[in-house]
Amino acid sequence: MLQTAIACFERKSDGKVVDLVAVVHIGGQSYYDQIDLLLKNYDAVLYELVGGEFSQRAVNPPPEEMGGVRGMQGMAKSLLGLKFQLDSVDYEAKNFVHADVLWDEFNQLMVAKNQSMATMFARAMELASKGEIEGMPTSEKDSNAMLISLIGSLASGDSSGLKRTIGPFLAEAETLITQLEGEDGTVLVSERNKVVMKKLKSEITAKKSKLAIFYGAGHMPDLEDRLIADEFVKKNVSWATAWDIGPPKKGSGTASSQFFQNLLSEDSSMLDVLQSFGNALNEANKTQPSDPPVEAEAEAKQGSTNQ
Repeated sequence: MLQTAIACFERKSDGKVVDLVAVVHIGGQSYYDQIDLLLKNYDAVLYELVGGEFSQRAVNPPPEEMGGVRGMQGMAKSLLGLKFQLDSVDYEAKNFVHADVLWDEFNQLMVAKNQSMATMFARAMELASKGEIEGMPTSEKDSNAMLISLIGSLASGDSSGLKRTIGPFLAEAETLITQLEGEDGTVLVSERNKVVMKKLKSEITAKKSKLAIFYGAGHMPDLEDRLIADEFVKKNVSWATAWDIGPPKKGSGTASSQFFQNLLSEDSSMLDVLQSFGNALNEANKTQPSDPPVEAEAEAKQGSTNQ
């Protein structure tokens, strides 16, 4: 199963309580029902959504680069038989407070830090190639096994098999985000977390006593550090199950065909999403530095030590 944390922090000087309610963007409906019920208990819920308030998302569409990310999330939701966060939580609740950057601010910050989705993706690929991402295979044998498992699950329409294959990687998402941050941080996490903390201070000044920060799980380690620096102390942690992994399904050719028909009928732009992902992969490859040449003698020597 995949779980997310609800960590409670309290500041003794004024009795303010802030819960970090971590969330994954795709999960089971029962998971979002549980989260939705929990969030009704707060004076204010500071929520994540680049571009503006939830009610304005239709008139503030993401740029093409981020649209591809949204599309991939939609495809993953369909493949895994899960729900999408924005479709399953009541963002129009009276206690919900937008606490994120607008698209113009996001783009300006990305330019200022010389970052883009392509450079972030390239960094992730570099870490993966060095075996520094937990949950990702580090040998050719393990990579092939993972690929075979993915293809087999897709061919049979087995969403449980897909969950079982990608689960270890998703479970280490926080570690990956921390690695991508580096010393200077990223716009995706640290810069947006600064906006959250500024909004939190504003809500506390407005005499709100019990608050929640409702953000992606990858933001939470940095937000925890910021709360502790602001004299908050962690009190306890509880967990919510985002999704369970059921038993493998034995599919057939007909079942597989129906699976993909259903997938494409849910969202006719799936093929465009795959094309966008391929373009992003090409851009990421362009940004990766090429490996230095290896002398033939050194290469031969290394080969002899491995035998």
